[in-house]
Amino acid sequence: MQDYDFHLINKRVTHLGKIKAKEMMLPLDAATLLIAVFAGSILQAGVGIGFSIVVAPFMMIMLGTATAVPLLLLLNTLVSLVALDRASWRGETETIRLSIVGALCGIAFGLAVYSLLSETTLLLLTASFLLVGLLLNLLPSLPVFGRNSVVAISGVSGLTTAWAAMPGPLMIMGLLASGRTSKEARVLVQPVAFVAYGVAFALHGLINWNLVAHAPWLVGFIGSTLVGAFVGRVIGPYLPQQFIKYSICVISALACIALVHRAFLLG
Repeated sequence: MQDYDFHLINKRVTHLGKIKAKEMMLPLDAATLLIAVFAGSILQAGVGIGFSIVVAPFMMIMLGTATAVPLLLLLNTLVSLVALDRASWRGETETIRLSIVGALCGIAFGLAVYSLLSETTLLLLTASFLLVGLLLNLLPSLPVFGRNSVVAISGVSGLTTAWAAMPGPLMIMGLLASGRTSKEARVLVQPVAFVAYGVAFALHGLINWNLVAHAPWLVGFIGSTLVGAFVGRVIGPYLPQQFIKYSICVISALACIALVHRAFLLG
């Protein structure tokens, strides 16, 4: 009888231990995502891009693409809102306006064909656009096409906004192609990103609002995003131009790899 009691107690302790281990996995997942969100927010506000490439791989795997994309759009909107610098708009309102118009056109078209293409196709197309932009950015001297080029490149960035919430590198490259320096593009991209992400989130939200509203750890994500964005805004002006330029290249390359890897996993 005593042996039976001993084994019974041992089984109960083992069972409780397994339950406890499962419960501990949730905080670990949450901590991983919160750290990624915080780091991505600093990078986005400081360099001009980077939030989605840091956060998206973790978020898509842990929460699923359907929840991750609108959630990424929401958090990106908050980062860009904090990073807005109204003083930088003086003399640049036309460039910003053209960029916003192009991005909104791209978002509208992207959402119109969203249901017609498979997720794998969308990811590979986004990766292809980013790769072209990366190769252009690696040229010794980036071609300057003028302000009108911003509309076309921003339109493509709008497509990737609607498809995978990863338009940042293309928005930056459109501004660089218009003759802006890396430090200028870092600041000018924020109002464009704010409008593009915000509109894309609103449109996605009409379909997937319940997924966002019931996303786990939503309050923590928003808090980490805002704190990281404020940190990035403070350190951004002190980052050297070459650091920003090379960061854009590295982030673009990582974005391509992440998208292709995700597409490969989906088959």
